[in-house]
Amino acid sequence: MGFSARWRTWHRWAGVVLALPVLVAACTAIATAHRKTLGSDEMIVAAWLPAYAGAGRAAGGDVRASLIAADGTVFLATQGGLFATRAGRAAPIEALAGVPVRGLAPAPGGAVVAAARSGIWLGRGDDWQRVVKGEAWSAAARADGSVVVALRDQGLLVSADGRNWRPDPVGAAAFASLPPGAAAQPLTLARLLIDLHTGKALFGKDGEWLWIDAVAGSLLFLAGTGAYLWWRHRRQRRPRQLPAGLAVGET
Repeated sequence: MGFSARWRTWHRWAGVVLALPVLVAACTAIATAHRKTLGSDEMIVAAWLPAYAGAGRAAGGDVRASLIAADGTVFLATQGGLFATRAGRAAPIEALAGVPVRGLAPAPGGAVVAAARSGIWLGRGDDWQRVVKGEAWSAAARADGSVVVALRDQGLLVSADGRNWRPDPVGAAAFASLPPGAAAQPLTLARLLIDLHTGKALFGKDGEWLWIDAVAGSLLFLAGTGAYLWWRHRRQRRPRQLPAGLAVGET
């Protein structure tokens, strides 16, 4: 077998082997682009892959905020959920198990407000309830006793009791006084490359799924047709079975 023939053989086998990672990358890209529709942000799955082995502590160890409640309970907001520490013993808050919690703030009456990826939560001790749905980024207490929380799609919300929330007029007025573009994130080369990769630079955040679906669909098409052509080529090269009792060369 000459070098050209061996190269074609290596090329075909490499295409088949690489089809699997291409399929994984394409399917996960589409699923990520449509994660809101699929609701995957709130789906807890088993961490059975090798890279997650022994990473249980690390998964919940990324601390984002802490707060000492009126009763002395220490709350820790982590990527793996909310934890309450009493008398030196830490326990997870079941209502927020596995949900990234990004901010904590004291609320009137000894309650605590938690800003989580699944919304705004209000709790006392182990009793926690979600009061606002959405993706919350931070929580802070003001001098007047109110609590303000930043949500991804709703902006700043404020509450005087932790249960009833409304748009924050103070924060809105302060934001309106900023010069145009003052709050915009500077465009770095790294961010530009990421936005080009995801399609955000071309279609915006709400339309980047168009780019992701187009690219992932192309990869799926190439991987699928490549594997089919390899299979068909292998099948055509197989020797044909002669009928029983017919010797080679007989007609």
